[in-house]
Amino acid sequence: MKNKHNYLLRTSVCCFFIIQLIGCSGGGSSKAPTIIPQEATQQETDQRIPFEAFANEMVSPWGDVTATYSTSVYFASSYWPSNDKYKIVDYGFLEVTTEGTHPGDSYNPDEISYAGPYSNNAQWFEANLNNDEHVDLIYVGNNCCNRNYVLEDLMFTFINDGNGHYALSPEMFNDGIFPCVQGGRSWLSDEIDTMHPCGNQQDYTNGKIVADFNGDGISDYYDTSILFLSDGEGKLENLSHTNLPDLFFNDAHGQIFAHDAHYGDLDGDGDLDIFVPIVDSTVTGFKFGGAVDECSGCTQPIPFTALINDGSGFFTANHNIPQFTEWVEVDYDNWGNNIDNIWPTTAAIGDFDNDGHGDIALGWFNPIIADRYGFSKNSAGVVYFNNGNNDWTQRESIELPTNFFEANGNANDMEVFDFNNDGYLDIVLASTIHEPYYNSRVIQFFQNEQGKNFIDVTAAISPDHAKYADGNPYSSWWVGQGKMHIRDYDHDGDLDIIDVSTRTSVFVNNGNTFELYDDFVDADEDVLLWPVEIDGDHHYDFIGSNQTCAETTCTTSFYQLLDPPAESLLADFLTKADGFLQAVTQSTYLTDHLKHSNVFTNVFSYTNNKASILGYSAGSNNLSFTSGKVSGLMAGNFIGFSMQPGHLKIGLIATDISTIANNETRWFGNNRAELRSKNYETYFEAPLITINNIHFALGHAFSHVKIDQFTEEGSQLNLTFRANEFNFNSSYIRFGYEFSFLRLRGSINGGFRESNQSNLLMVDTVDNLTFYPSNKIKNQYLSMMLTRDIFYFQIVKDTFGEKVATGFQINL
Repeated sequence: MKNKHNYLLRTSVCCFFIIQLIGCSGGGSSKAPTIIPQEATQQETDQRIPFEAFANEMVSPWGDVTATYSTSVYFASSYWPSNDKYKIVDYGFLEVTTEGTHPGDSYNPDEISYAGPYSNNAQWFEANLNNDEHVDLIYVGNNCCNRNYVLEDLMFTFINDGNGHYALSPEMFNDGIFPCVQGGRSWLSDEIDTMHPCGNQQDYTNGKIVADFNGDGISDYYDTSILFLSDGEGKLENLSHTNLPDLFFNDAHGQIFAHDAHYGDLDGDGDLDIFVPIVDSTVTGFKFGGAVDECSGCTQPIPFTALINDGSGFFTANHNIPQFTEWVEVDYDNWGNNIDNIWPTTAAIGDFDNDGHGDIALGWFNPIIADRYGFSKNSAGVVYFNNGNNDWTQRESIELPTNFFEANGNANDMEVFDFNNDGYLDIVLASTIHEPYYNSRVIQFFQNEQGKNFIDVTAAISPDHAKYADGNPYSSWWVGQGKMHIRDYDHDGDLDIIDVSTRTSVFVNNGNTFELYDDFVDADEDVLLWPVEIDGDHHYDFIGSNQTCAETTCTTSFYQLLDPPAESLLADFLTKADGFLQAVTQSTYLTDHLKHSNVFTNVFSYTNNKASILGYSAGSNNLSFTSGKVSGLMAGNFIGFSMQPGHLKIGLIATDISTIANNETRWFGNNRAELRSKNYETYFEAPLITINNIHFALGHAFSHVKIDQFTEEGSQLNLTFRANEFNFNSSYIRFGYEFSFLRLRGSINGGFRESNQSNLLMVDTVDNLTFYPSNKIKNQYLSMMLTRDIFYFQIVKDTFGEKVATGFQINL
């Protein structure tokens, strides 16, 4: 129990400390230095924003069903699993409990559900609902598992309080009521109700969109036949029937199905349009548009539709996209239905040829028959180009490379961004498989060759792309269904891929490659996490869920997954001065080599991977003086003297060194600073062996170091360090061997220095923060110098690495 309390204490201290630091950085203070504590006495407290529970009561064909929305009982973060990167906070800020059962659903033999309670989850979207600097949330519920009656799924809005906690906010809707945006009916029935209050879309879609369609800065919402726009007062208003085309509400069309939708600027006017790859047909006996078909048993396809925005959020339909109305003969089936018509399960908008007009990309559900439609065998999809008049049928198309899973592939999500930084939009395509159904998942990288072709570079830039190609190694959950989000996950200035599935993963952009990260924590078996940048720092945050079910009820509790855990954040912050102090202490190692300065000649030199020393010494065995210059990554000057009145040698060396130092932290970035330090080292040395050309000595050095004020750069939180002084002492041994052979003269020198002091260094900032870097003062070195006339050859191995140098020097 004690360890748990210690964790809570450190967590609380860290949060308070970082807030204080951000609030006061940039100015001096007369307060005493703040020593960063390791523990304190404060425990975690419930910072969620509770709301009064409410219920939505429904009647299914099998009885009453109630969905209750509430805030759960409080669980501290320490109750849940965490790792060195993420922790669960605000658990249960929303909890949804459904009470009611269904008899199961076998409509799709690959998606059989058994009798039991309805379960629920949600999609979460980042939003700007009040035009402040904090990220708000939109929740869209979804329930499972019976298509014969789908529960009503509501849309909620949550406002960020500015501290990363969310308040449920019905006032964001113009009528103050959370709307139903999905379900509330059967998805299998022939019953016509195109004006249904929950919308006229059929089945779950990947095409839910949160974006600003009317240009007022407030987020809007779209899904097939549903459109909510913000009004003049920033309230969301249902304008589906006034601002969307009639095709979504025509009785002759029935319920509309589209597996995906994508938004972007199709017509080049600067606002956001939408492309909907509708995969549906009219009610039997009707034509598209509503006219009665003379063929009473016939249907017509409902065409792919581009929704062109006039800038105010009013959309008109454009069907100038190639349509696939032909049916082909096939010799296989899928759950009893022939796959005899090619159709897109995903789509994307992008200006792929940089002509200022939006183009359209499609990804096939069934690439196995792509060659029956004039494409290459198992082609993953196609790109259609805008001719400049919003017609995508006139120009030659470009097909996409082969689906990773070839004939068994099923593309179910597509996004566009310039992943190789050549100025042309590329495509990333997520695919799963038909058999075993939705068992696997792979993201492919299709590189745009200047608008003329797309090539598959997946293997070259995504070394871990196939990790889930044979299924989910961690769980029995399907991993095939997912939704990609293109975000700057690690806040390093480039775009990464967050792939939301039951095993959420991130492909981190490292410039030339995308590295897989999937070490997330969750409260249950699936790792379904929706990216939401809650705190604006470090790596992206997420909304996750935990579901528990009983005989007649299922409860889903939502929480935040924040990075980093406060304990790791504090530990990482405490290292912010380590790299700088290491550079300063390493600059003092130059004095180790200066003690060997008068081996042969008045002029001496020494080179390693950090610095080159060129100096001059004069004097006798009992008294000598030395001075010179240091150049390289360390640069400056030095001066010193030594005397040996008897058996004991006494010396003083002063150095003035400037260097560029780096300090790498996990959470605060890789920061750098220009440092200038002065070292005054007094040493006492006793020679133990002096035989012919061999000498061996023991010594002890006392160093007084002064560092000028400096400010770090490149960190997410840059600190300014005061001018600081500190002392340390160290023991050393050094040895040398001098020899000559023919016209060659040589020397072998080496030594070892170490300080056994603990907490010997301390630096503080202008904000009165004091750091005790954990640097260890330890240096070992070995060098060999060969000279002939004015030429020399030198080999060095020391703390900074190995170095070979040649050159010439003129002895005075």
